[in-house]
Amino acid sequence: MTAAAVAPAAVGGLPLGRGIAAAALTGFGVMAAELTAVRLLAPHFGDSAYVWTNVIGIILAALAAGAWFGGRLAARTEAVQWLWRLLVAAGAWLALAPFVAGPLGGWLLPADLPLDAAMSALVRGSFVATAVLFGPPMLLLGAVSPLLITVVVRGAIAVGRAAGVLGAAGTLGSLVGTFAATHWLVPEFGCRAASTIAGALLVLAAVATAQRPPLRAAGLLVLTIVAAAALAPRGPLRPAPAGRELLAERESRYQFLQVQRTRPTDQPRHTLLVVNEGLDSFHSVYVEGSALTGGAYYDWHAIAPLLAGDGARPADLRVLSVGDAAGSLRAVYAGVHPGAVVDGVDIDPECRELGRQFFSPLQAPGEDFTVDGRVFLARAHTRWHVIHVDAYAHQVYVPAHLASREFFALARQRLLPNGVLACNVGALRDDDPVLRSIGTTMAAVFGHALALRVPASRNFLVVARNGDAPQPATLQQFRFGAERLPEVDAAAWQQIVAASAQVGVWTDVSGGGEVLVDDRPALDRKLHDSYLRRDDSGRAIVCTGAMEPAGAEMAAFAHGQARQWAEVLIAVGRSRTATPYLRELAGDARWSLRQLASAVAEYEDALRLPVDPDAAVRLRHKLATAREDLQPIAAADRVALELRWLQVAAVGGLLALLALAHRMSRMPAAPSVSVSVAAR
Repeated sequence: MTAAAVAPAAVGGLPLGRGIAAAALTGFGVMAAELTAVRLLAPHFGDSAYVWTNVIGIILAALAAGAWFGGRLAARTEAVQWLWRLLVAAGAWLALAPFVAGPLGGWLLPADLPLDAAMSALVRGSFVATAVLFGPPMLLLGAVSPLLITVVVRGAIAVGRAAGVLGAAGTLGSLVGTFAATHWLVPEFGCRAASTIAGALLVLAAVATAQRPPLRAAGLLVLTIVAAAALAPRGPLRPAPAGRELLAERESRYQFLQVQRTRPTDQPRHTLLVVNEGLDSFHSVYVEGSALTGGAYYDWHAIAPLLAGDGARPADLRVLSVGDAAGSLRAVYAGVHPGAVVDGVDIDPECRELGRQFFSPLQAPGEDFTVDGRVFLARAHTRWHVIHVDAYAHQVYVPAHLASREFFALARQRLLPNGVLACNVGALRDDDPVLRSIGTTMAAVFGHALALRVPASRNFLVVARNGDAPQPATLQQFRFGAERLPEVDAAAWQQIVAASAQVGVWTDVSGGGEVLVDDRPALDRKLHDSYLRRDDSGRAIVCTGAMEPAGAEMAAFAHGQARQWAEVLIAVGRSRTATPYLRELAGDARWSLRQLASAVAEYEDALRLPVDPDAAVRLRHKLATAREDLQPIAAADRVALELRWLQVAAVGGLLALLALAHRMSRMPAAPSVSVSVAAR
């Protein structure tokens, strides 16, 4: 072919080298944006498996739709101009996303919702936010690949070679973007700057595809503006809630962290380590002027050594804290068990650094290890009297590899004779599927598992002993006096020990669940059953049985004393007719099962029946408290319902954008000269 025949082929084409650069930069931008998306949403919606599913699912759907759109645009003679436009638009959108994410997240999800009731709102809110922030740019970027192949082929490159080289360049760019986002961009610059940098690189890819010098100059100008915006200082990703001040904020390799402190009041100030969406939860706490944590579960975990020593503190007490975070448990041990050595393990070094800066300066001595808890136990040679496991992933998940039969067997090997394994398990009630499965799995290794619900919390202390089952009644024999506690703390500690010594507060959780194993992790599904499936009809039980009310009252009372809440409700339903006391017992049972709307209905029905004055006062108090507890849950349900409609609107918006893209691809193209292409 003559030179005259080849020269026109470059019209509407792109040299291979510039195509490779554009493909690599686009691959980098797509993966960096995808991984940064979850980190950008985490301060508002967390980074649970459901949030990850929403982000990955929406981005994949948008990329697929974009590929279809790009295939239609590739047939147009001005495909190279479309390539430049799409890359600039997508880059600008991603550069602006961090400025919108904060206000959007705050609008979609109020900060005062309870974590145990907000899961539906978190899932739906993350869907809407992802669709708005990342759906449109990913749709545009999905069109880049077919357009790039087309314009490079028009530059006189064989189709197979062009597709292979550009595919490899894009994949390598994605590989670099994956590692850079996780290990460099987010930890060093923050997720907002990382997203803006990804947008800047997409604009740079557009510059590589621009055909005329003015377009390149404009692209460089936009790139300069975006880079400046990425480096500009900005405020916190999420402001502190009302009544708290923000002391520090970190974006570690693993999670989003904030240290918040309550504002001065007549009560001691609390310093909290809050992870990801936070809501009403925290991972470490320090109460100013106190060695304890104000009745939080860390205080109750301190009874574990007494269970190991049958009511006495073991000599030369040595303890391991897995999931140590900012060291709250070690601070409690320093006051309650002076002389104890507490080794701490946590996978996130930022937590320990924040603990040193902002939390209790008095902590039990011991070694610090920055590593995964399972990996540490597998390689450790020390044996401990107590191993505490308080490790959580994505705020709400007990990591599957720290709750399997294999893990508990490993932990038992690292316990001294009669040593105690003490796990913090988040659960809403005694029959919670997560609690029961973890208890059943512990029992498969230790032969037993007991659980104590920490008052005024959604935390259970679950214990097992390397030997005979622990005997809580032996706590009555504990002799106080060695503690280093202020007077108020000493009184609180004595109350905790006394309450824990009551056999009735402990529940046998060695059965009723699934044995968890490494090769069949099921905790995500159990968590779904726990948090998203609430059997709360809001209606009182209908009494349609044949039992006399007095007999039903006795049966329901007996089951209530044994904390068998489901059996209480069955006994109430077997009564021939309802009585105020049966309604009260049913309300108490449903309250314990976290069926708050139904508990309110039971108490209301009880007050409609003839009732003596003392019982009426008691019922009104319970009704008022149940309604107060129900308010935040009802608010979370309302938010979830509103977000359901916003989900529909978000999907409709993306479909409308796709329809607009389809219409644009069918618009008449500008007149062009037909050219010949020679493959080389």
